[in-house]
Formats: sequence, structure tokens, C-alpha cells
Amino acid sequence: MAARIGNRSRIDLLKRWRMIEDEEEAGDRGGGEDGHEHSSTLLGLNQLKEQWFADTFNFLIHLPKENHIWCESWELMGPLLETFYNYHKDNRDDSPLRLLWKRISEEMRTCIRCVSHHHQATEMYSMEYEINSVGPLLSVVQSLDEERVTGCLRDINKRILKEDYHPLNGSTEVITVMYELTTFMNWLWMETNNFRVFMHYSSLNEE
Repeated sequence: MAARIGNRSRIDLLKRWRMIEDEEEAGDRGGGEDGHEHSSTLLGLNQLKEQWFADTFNFLIHLPKENHIWCESWELMGPLLETFYNYHKDNRDDSPLRLLWKRISEEMRTCIRCVSHHHQATEMYSMEYEINSVGPLLSVVQSLDEERVTGCLRDINKRILKEDYHPLNGSTEVITVMYELTTFMNWLWMETNNFRVFMHYSSLNEE
């Protein structure tokens, strides 16, 4: 029953987002609206988006833990990524935005599929929108990714140095972060010389 309710909620949110996109496209095409009518239409559209963002945050945050957000709800996360522009302006640890980032960060530590969907979504923004409009958002997401991946590498290194790292238990985490670095974040891989983790991991596996 819970799964059916969740699926209906996802479908409803997707339908609402498509309606918002249709409204945006209609507004971009223009028409016979004067300045006042256009402003009213834009205000109404912004209100629809804000409500959609709020409802989508609530839906995703309360998904069962076994349901990875990027894996199972990437169609919702893609549009929601827009809100991460305000991440550093949101200082509340319990805000929906920060709770969502914390959860997807944890899921991306061990899930290659989540990592792939996340980076594909950011690449879509860079391809579909003008860089002068989407650049600030991408900069925020990139900084969050740097912090997330670097933190993961530091954590793995600490466990290795303390001899508290067990390849059989931690291999998924290492494989996932190495996949992300070499596939989507080569610049970070080269800049931080993080191959040290990989060398540790390789030597441990050879023992």
C-alpha cells in the first residue's frame, strides 16, 4: 500500500512539473499579453514552482531509506537541483535543502548509479541553459561535490592509517568514489593527488 501511494505521489509531482514546463514554454513564446498580464502570469508560475519544490522536498526526504533518491526519483531531482543555488544561504541544518543533500550524499558514497544520475543532471543544466544564467548554480553544486568527495577520501584515508579499513566491507565505497573521480571529476583527481587512496586500496587487495 505504501509503495502504491508513493508511486502515485511521484506521478502527480511529475505531471505537475510538466504542466509548469508547458506554462514556461508558452510564456517564452510570448503572445498578446501586456506588461501587467505578463507579470501576473510570471508571479503565478513562480508560486506554482515554489509549491512544487516544497512538495517534492517533502516527498523525497520521506522516501524509505532503501529507496535511493537519485536512483528512483531522478526525474524529480533534476528540476529540484535548481534550488541548490541557495544552499550556502540556508544556515539551518534541519532545512529541507540540507536534509536532502545530506541524504543523497550518503547514498552516493556507495551507489554508482546515484553518482551517474547526479552528474548527468548537472551536465544537462550546462548544455540546456546559458552559462551566464546557470553558472552560479553549477558553481555551488561543484563546490558541494568537491566537499563531499574530498570528505569521503579523507575518511577512507583515516581508516586506512588507523588500520581500521577492511577491503571486504569498504570496497563498494572505494570503488564508487574512484569511479566518480575518474569519470566525472578528473580535475579534482589531478589537483588533489588523491591517487594515494587508490594505491592504498590496491595494495590491501593484493595482500
